[in-house]
Amino acid sequence: MSTLVVGATGGLGQALARALSGRGGKLFLLAREARALGDLASSLGGEALPADLASELEVSAALAEAGPLDLLIYAAGAVSRASLREMSRAEAERIEMANCGGVALTLKYARFTSGARVILLGVYPELVTVPGLAAYAASKLGAEALLNVARKEFRREGVRCTLVRLPAVATGLWAPLGGPPKSALQPQEAAARILDRALVEPPPEVVEL
Repeated sequence: MSTLVVGATGGLGQALARALSGRGGKLFLLAREARALGDLASSLGGEALPADLASELEVSAALAEAGPLDLLIYAAGAVSRASLREMSRAEAERIEMANCGGVALTLKYARFTSGARVILLGVYPELVTVPGLAAYAASKLGAEALLNVARKEFRREGVRCTLVRLPAVATGLWAPLGGPPKSALQPQEAAARILDRALVEPPPEVVEL
């Protein structure tokens, strides 16, 4: 089995990579921070694919190196808090690329085996459509819409797509927001729930944790 975790150096990406490392097969890890990615890959017996999700050239090269995949998990993401009047274009574009544009590029260049799975980590819309999170909400809900289209387009290739709606998870993503809420799941627990509920037959279209 050949697996790719995108955003592997993030809190939840790392937890997923560690949970998957004991399941056998090839494990590919993609992230921008080459040194941290290399250390993680070495510790797990995986292969590091350094790439900036904002670079189509880097993403295409990384996916070509990975080859045909049985499982792709998109765990990359970014967030910041700013009102619509305060949000800079550069910041909005950074968030959109991490949460949605990177999904599009990854799916564009990924090659899949028949029966492969794609898992996208999403959100509960009612939890993110709040003041200050316009860019984050738009990009995450845009990624969900993109996955809905991909599900139809890739059906003829035998690729199954699952959206996982996540509650708060205690990762560094919360740093710009003042830290995670006390009720947040720990990354290891969230990773275990994701794999237990998404990697079943038949694959669910939506999983709500």
